[in-house]
Amino acid sequence: MNKKLQAVILAAGRSSRFKTGKSKLLEQICSREMIIYPTKLLEKLEIPTTIVVGYQKEQVVEVIKKYHKDSINFAEQTEQLGTGHALLCSKEFWEADDILVMNGDTPLIPEWILKKLIEEHNKQDAEISFIKAHNTDPSTGAYGRVVRSEGKIRIVEPKDFSGYIEDHPFINSGIYIIKKNFLEKTISQINNNNNSNEFYIVDLIGLASEKGLKIGIVQAPFDLMRGVNTLKELWAAEHIKRSELIKYWMEKGVRFNVAQNVHIDLDVEIGPGTTIGSSAQLFSGTRIGANCEINSFCSLINCIVEDNVIIHTHCSLSNSVIKEGAQVGPFAFIKGNSVIGKNSHIGSFVEVKNSIIGEDSEAKHLNFLGDAEIGNKVTIGAGTITCNNNGYEKLKTKIEDEAFIGSSNSLVAPVTIGKNAFTAAGSVITEDVPEKALGIARSRQINKPDYAPKIKEKIKHQSSDKKNLFIGAIKTTESTQTTE
Repeated sequence: MNKKLQAVILAAGRSSRFKTGKSKLLEQICSREMIIYPTKLLEKLEIPTTIVVGYQKEQVVEVIKKYHKDSINFAEQTEQLGTGHALLCSKEFWEADDILVMNGDTPLIPEWILKKLIEEHNKQDAEISFIKAHNTDPSTGAYGRVVRSEGKIRIVEPKDFSGYIEDHPFINSGIYIIKKNFLEKTISQINNNNNSNEFYIVDLIGLASEKGLKIGIVQAPFDLMRGVNTLKELWAAEHIKRSELIKYWMEKGVRFNVAQNVHIDLDVEIGPGTTIGSSAQLFSGTRIGANCEINSFCSLINCIVEDNVIIHTHCSLSNSVIKEGAQVGPFAFIKGNSVIGKNSHIGSFVEVKNSIIGEDSEAKHLNFLGDAEIGNKVTIGAGTITCNNNGYEKLKTKIEDEAFIGSSNSLVAPVTIGKNAFTAAGSVITEDVPEKALGIARSRQINKPDYAPKIKEKIKHQSSDKKNLFIGAIKTTESTQTTE
């Protein structure tokens, strides 16, 4: 732990520019809440941290404690009067020689930038140090400008800035290190004589400059310093974070087709030799093995995909395991703690829910397999479903090894199909089928010789004085009406 340095994160703002009615700090970027990015960074650097909360403090504190338990202190800003006032609200926790101050909406800051700021602050023995970034884009107007004139330096907030951006090309990142002694002596000198009627931390830099005190300055890339004040800025930040993750996995041997269209969360893992298709979505908890193919428009949520698996296009998978060498899809839906066995094939328009599929089994066309336990080398015919719900509870279907289930079967649970058993196409199976038995559960077909012409003649006779109508799937008749 760094006993000379402690941190204060400002997280009390109302997020009014988001217009969502909730704190922006709770919005997720690649599956992690925005406020957790700076808290995790400071935890990694072993810097003790205090967070100033205010708007929706209960929800913000709850999220932080989920990740950090009770290792972080909290101060409250009951009325949002600016960053200077927010920092003052944490005064009771000031103990270290230096106070690092940063905003809670800075999710892109890497470790090396903070280390560089700390190093520069100590090297200069500065009273206050901050990070600046070059940016002359007028559309990013929510940043204070670093203004130098007559040998002095100050930071002017956007509502008070009236000069030319090109003359003052550096913005303030909102990250500072301040000596505690200087902070205690000077913070009371901040006033709210500005267009926002707020107390600004940046005024400390102007006060230090006026007194001729040492000010440390570190420059960093603007993209890494981005704050998030609008949904548009959230979109930009998430795009940058996703790009970082994709670049990382590219360096590990993962191929991304149309990488800019892929979504990937922070904790996703991917093995070398795997290809990720355009518009694939890889959500939190997903782990993909080596030499897999995750094709276009697939969504994976909290899934384990072992080596050499192919997920064909337009599949949705959640909370499931796909074993080595299996194939899924296209247009398949796997969910609810399902397991697809080694070298098995789940095909087009097949839904598997809360089921275990054994090795070398296949269900290739138009199936629903819910609450089922299916053995090895089982074949499920097209259109077959498990009827798992009796209106009150979910019931299990069990299909043992090497069974063959004919097309368009309805397996009414609870039911067991024995090993090497066979069920005839079109059957409604309501009782167990023993091992090696053939189960047939359908009406016997009857053929009536020369009966088709009689049917046609009957229809022709009826149509002469009646109109045939079709309402949905029900055929009715209606007497024709004539008018005189």
